[in-house]
Amino acid sequence: MVFTTHYHFSFTDLNGRLNNLANLKQTGNIYVPFAFQSFTYPPGAILFFWPITWVPAEHLTLIWTVASLAALAGSFAGVLYYLFHRASWWTAGLSCWLAVGAAAITPPIYECLTWGQLGTLLLVMVVLDILVIQGPSKGVLVGLATTIKIYPGLFIVVWLLRRQWRPAITALATTAATTGLAWLLWPASAWTFFTKILLGGQDFDKLTGLNTAPISSSIDTLFMRPPFHPGFLNSPEEIGLMALVVVVVALFGAQRLWRRGFDLSALVLILIASVIAAPATWDHYFAFAPLFFLMPLELGLRSPLARTGIAAGVTMLVPWFIFRLPHQQTTWTAVYAFTARNALLFSALAVLVASFAERSPDRTTSRSDDVDLGRRPHAPH
Repeated sequence: MVFTTHYHFSFTDLNGRLNNLANLKQTGNIYVPFAFQSFTYPPGAILFFWPITWVPAEHLTLIWTVASLAALAGSFAGVLYYLFHRASWWTAGLSCWLAVGAAAITPPIYECLTWGQLGTLLLVMVVLDILVIQGPSKGVLVGLATTIKIYPGLFIVVWLLRRQWRPAITALATTAATTGLAWLLWPASAWTFFTKILLGGQDFDKLTGLNTAPISSSIDTLFMRPPFHPGFLNSPEEIGLMALVVVVVALFGAQRLWRRGFDLSALVLILIASVIAAPATWDHYFAFAPLFFLMPLELGLRSPLARTGIAAGVTMLVPWFIFRLPHQQTTWTAVYAFTARNALLFSALAVLVASFAERSPDRTTSRSDDVDLGRRPHAPH
């Protein structure tokens, strides 16, 4: 019963965006009022969502679902192309089957679908830009993703730290251009976002309220629920410091992997940090969960990080939301509620920690795991 009431296929969030756009047309400010189902995206995201107003209402959910599945298949295709360096109809077909399978058994994916979220759409932008696209256009997709949602901007920081100036500048220019265009088209909305929603703290207050504590998987909400108490660590400075620690750890771990040519695993670490360092982390933020099962193709089956990634992937196949809000308060329900509320967070943190257990390979010979799996080892950067 809990399962069916949680996933009622009403596309609540997608319909919320339609209501936000209708409000924009009527009032000229998409952020007022800033209440339930309010528009929490940057103003540049209005450009991304605006086309849904052109789709007939009776077809919107179908088109959005197909687009979300196609984006997930595109992410798989991008990873397979990166791993095996060849594109074919076989790769495309396998990617489609993997996307359908992941949507059927992975709660973060079918949460994206049933609520009408955009996790898989952001994922394909990042995967293609990081692993596949080369040349002058590299950075455009990450820039667009950052325009829609702030968190992918962490990949721009990665490029800057690696002194990959061209994609970093391209991404920043793309974000600035699209945000600037949105400001010209909807000046009241843009002004409200930057002065009140972002810098004014309205978004932070909304996302870190006590209502989010039992169901969010961000690092800060860990300290807002039992065995801790509300107010234990939830000032903006404390939350910011915890998020910064997570980001720094992920950046160090990703840099170690990147220098050894493990770009996919480095990508996963940055995705983890961008998600759990957010003020609130809903389950659909983990739309990249299926990538955990592809890490052994890059690292080898004997890799501690690959094995931890598989364990994290398996953990994310469990519908933990069923157990987060028990009807009775007993010792037993407290134990399983604690497990359910922290399972995604702890598994993601385990992957970050395991990245530092990865030993440097012997470059004089190919690893047997790579040969067995058909993976061509990358040359060190």
